[in-house]
Amino acid sequence: MARHPVTDTVDAMERMRPYSVTTFSVITLFIWGNRIWLAWTNAEDSVARKIVWSTPITAFVIAALISLVLLFRGGDATRGRFRQLVQVFAGGTVIYWAIRGPMILLADHPAPFKVVHAVLAIVSVVAAVGAWRSQDTVRSGTLA
Repeated sequence: MARHPVTDTVDAMERMRPYSVTTFSVITLFIWGNRIWLAWTNAEDSVARKIVWSTPITAFVIAALISLVLLFRGGDATRGRFRQLVQVFAGGTVIYWAIRGPMILLADHPAPFKVVHAVLAIVSVVAAVGAWRSQDTVRSGTLA
């Protein structure tokens, strides 16, 4: 049987539901995807400091990749383990920015650096809250 490009696209899009989890995962990969490399190529930091900086970043990237792979493979987004993954991923993102955001804003960084990181924090937290809330919707039986 011949495959139809429109039907295949619609099927692929349906597998990526809930879209808020997909969006959160893509945003996370965009924000953190190159940060691990940057942390490890910073000549000013010790190995211990590189590990401290890259550990949460690596966890976020891994959680985003796992979420996207599970969704793309057509995994059941209503399952408890997927819900737990998304909620831990989202909760960890909010906690990270609640701690790191003030550290950046109160440190001696240039204003553009602070603005960029404030925007990244806001976008990440909003996406995380959306992903978390989608799991409440999943629990009630509808996918957003």
